[in-house]
Amino acid sequence: MNKLINLCREKIINPVLHSTAPVSEVSLGVAVGVFLGLTPTVGAQMYLVAIVWSIYRYIFRRHFNLPVGVAMVWISNPLTMVPLYYLFLLTGYLLLETKNVLSYELFTETLTRISETAGTWEMVIAGAHFLLIDLGWSMIIGSLVYAVPGFIISYFMTAKIVASHRKSKARLAGMSYEDWRTQNETQH
Repeated sequence: MNKLINLCREKIINPVLHSTAPVSEVSLGVAVGVFLGLTPTVGAQMYLVAIVWSIYRYIFRRHFNLPVGVAMVWISNPLTMVPLYYLFLLTGYLLLETKNVLSYELFTETLTRISETAGTWEMVIAGAHFLLIDLGWSMIIGSLVYAVPGFIISYFMTAKIVASHRKSKARLAGMSYEDWRTQNETQH
């Protein structure tokens, strides 16, 4: 259990708290990562964050913290992926009033078989085909039920937590929050 807690701290919490980007950029990075982490895009999520970052930066001329966004997609990981994705599927079935429901056992079996596919690229293609084509709209709609609120909630929670953490650091340094931000935040 301690190993899991340390892994979460190292991969998810530390990139957020130790980032020097402005709070809004860190918060948006978390929100984008959470959104994509809550979609059935296994194997491509980190690449998708980079694509969204590129579009946001070069087309809209805005910024979000890319390393934080990439770290956040790990909310769906080898331990959480199967239960999360099956929850997405059931939610989609419910919303679309689907009659033929895939059992958890068959769902798990199929994902296990796909994960044993030789080669990362082949695994990504097989996984995407199963999750997005074979299961289709049920999986996509079901994931959006969690991804959209996840985006919104994670943005505001992160903004509050990071600002509070930085204000504490400023107090410990004996300076105002504005002075601390001027010395420590990187502007783009």
